[in-house]
Formats: sequence, C-alpha cells, structure tokens
Amino acid sequence: MTEVRVIELFAGVGGFRVGLERANKNFYKTVWSNQWEPATKIQHASRTYVRAFGAENHSNEDIAQVKSSEIPVHDLLVGGFPCQDYSVAKTLSQSEGIVGKKGVLWWQIHRIIKEKGKDAPQMLLLENVDRLLQSPATQRGRDFAIILQSLSDLGYFVEWRIINAAEYGMPQRRRRTYILAYKKGSLIANSI
Repeated sequence: MTEVRVIELFAGVGGFRVGLERANKNFYKTVWSNQWEPATKIQHASRTYVRAFGAENHSNEDIAQVKSSEIPVHDLLVGGFPCQDYSVAKTLSQSEGIVGKKGVLWWQIHRIIKEKGKDAPQMLLLENVDRLLQSPATQRGRDFAIILQSLSDLGYFVEWRIINAAEYGMPQRRRRTYILAYKKGSLIANSI
C-alpha cells in the first residue's frame, strides 16, 4: 500500500489529521472530513479546519444528513465522536451515554461503515473519554460493550487502550479511550 486514504469524522480542528500527517504526510492522505456543531450558528471548529487545510473535500453539515455514497472510498476512518454524554463535565448519573443527544452520534460511524459494505474501511481509529467504559451509570460498561460488539458484527477485530497524555510528555493528565479496529480478511488483520 503506497498511500492510506483517510476520512476524518467529528474532525474538530483536525487533530487526527495533524497527527497522521506528522507521522508521514506522504503515506496518509485525508480524502474527506466532516465537522458540524449543531448548537452554534457560527461553525468555529469547521472554519479553523478549513483555514488550516483548505475547503476541498470538507463537509460542514450534519453527519446524519450525509449519504454514505457521498463519502469517498477510504482505507482508514478516524474520529473522536462527541464525548459530552460520557464526559466528566456531567456526573455519571446525569450522563446519557450512547442514547444521549451527542452520544448517539456513535451510530453515524456504524451507519457509514455498514452502508459502505464491501468498500468499508480496512481500519478504524476512534477516540473518546475514558469514562466511555463506565457508561451508563445504571449499567456500567454497557455502551462500550455495544460499541465493541457492533464493530465485531460489522466484521472487525477490535483492540482498545486507555492512554494518558501525561505519560507521553504532555503537561496534563488527559486519559482517553482509543479503539483500533481492523477489517477481518484485510492485509493488516492477516499480518497480526
């Protein structure tokens, strides 16, 4: 593989893109991105993304309204799906998890993968807060189990880790859940 075609969902200002390009700009090519914040009229994050990377192949619309056929074929899907319904900004008993207003956006990733069918990405790299593992308060761990099982049902091997940015030289404790998934039968899955 000479190039990995990447789509970036819930792109924010482009954190995944920056990381991948710093790792190897010639190997990772972002072919499409999406950033849309429903709660604001002015789309600050999307504007910042466009200023940094250009408007070509960038979508600033509700991902639930984007047809998967409009998303280019890609090898790697990356995304930090919205964390507000899992975050410590709310108490655990108040967080709504995977059924919350933003937590439900996990299902848009699922929809895109499922609708892509044979053109589904070979790899996924997803990020969220560490409290995703405890959600919801009434059935701790249910949401994370649903995510892992649904990825398996879509034909992926799944690995995950909690990574604390402070352990990698960052000046803050920032624990995040990273999910890495490989499509069963893909070259990368066959090599592990």
